[in-house]
Amino acid sequence: MDKEAIKKELVDKSNEILAKYDEQEMVDAISVMNMAAKTVFLGSLRVYNFDNVGKIKKDLEKEIKSYGKVTIRDEKVVPCCAPSYMHVSFNVSINK
Repeated sequence: MDKEAIKKELVDKSNEILAKYDEQEMVDAISVMNMAAKTVFLGSLRVYNFDNVGKIKKDLEKEIKSYGKVTIRDEKVVPCCAPSYMHVSFNVSINK
């Protein structure tokens, strides 16, 4: 398994989905957790248009499910000095 290639692909796919829905912030990096039995790739996206959250989550799952077991979560974030957004996080578990 080429972890660097998977990280790059996950960043690219995440950014393509965000661009498709005209979201302003792009994904810079994906984190990797190495465990004895599996490797987990962790990513997060900021979605400012709340109407796009469901569509983005659906597209994201469709694009990354081929890598392994996918979990996607979302949570509303209300910063004090910036616009509210939905934090959409995902992890992809790949068994070794």
